[in-house]
Amino acid sequence: MKIVILTEQPINSICGMRYFRDKLSGKDKAEVTCLQYVSERKRHIMGDIKALRPYLLITVDLPGFEQCTLTSNVSYNLLDCKQLHLLLHENLRNESYLAGQLSIAMFFYCAGDALYNRLAQRYPYLPYLKKIPGEQEKPDDQTEKGNGERYYGALQEMLRECIPG
Repeated sequence: MKIVILTEQPINSICGMRYFRDKLSGKDKAEVTCLQYVSERKRHIMGDIKALRPYLLITVDLPGFEQCTLTSNVSYNLLDCKQLHLLLHENLRNESYLAGQLSIAMFFYCAGDALYNRLAQRYPYLPYLKKIPGEQEKPDDQTEKGNGERYYGALQEMLRECIPG
């Protein structure tokens, strides 16, 4: 399975992301490509993602959502892949794009109750919004492995939802 992870920060700077990547490439034997998106460079990341032809796109905190089509729709809607969008922080720079039309291939997972509740209230038409599994049971386990396991749990839950059987 080809997976692209897109972040604005290096994955080593996001607690749990390196563990998550390594588990995907090790245990799941996925072909994982990590891309770093810097909005100030005005790089059109969609071409890079399409060229990789992933089965799954994973983003952290909505990088690239400001890139839109000529009809002002989010460009991610045009990707032919499942999408897991991990929302780990408050004050997301591209949050306003959640109000627009979004693909049913997008799955949004929030870290914590406060972010989930706020987004659920503000954007009731998000295709799929859930809390990252395990956040409530172990809120003090903010370790590389603990966070990585929770991200992996969100992915497994998403795959159960979108792949029958």
